[in-house]
Amino acid sequence: MRIAIILTMLLLLTACAQTADSSGQPQWDFDHNVQFQQKKLDEHRYYLKVVSTSKTHFSQLATFLMRKSLDICQSYGFKIEVLKGVEGFNDRRSFPHLIMDSLAANIECKT
Repeated sequence: MRIAIILTMLLLLTACAQTADSSGQPQWDFDHNVQFQQKKLDEHRYYLKVVSTSKTHFSQLATFLMRKSLDICQSYGFKIEVLKGVEGFNDRRSFPHLIMDSLAANIECKT
């Protein structure tokens, strides 16, 4: 009986621990404390979305975007096309309770 319970628990832990790299499913980076989604568009292009929360600052999101782009492409020379998530300089003054959008970008690796 105990062996069946232990095996079930191990199976559940293994299922929860698996992450998909390019499927577009939400993932969590515990080192940088950010949630992100990564999707492969074609052989050298990827879509990366870094999810904004109330505890993450834009600088943390942008830094993670750069580091993850280098990790994906495995070399420098990649191009980042920001799609959304960059707010204006005076947005916080104009809209003090502005909820920042997630940072989304297309990444093109050097061929």
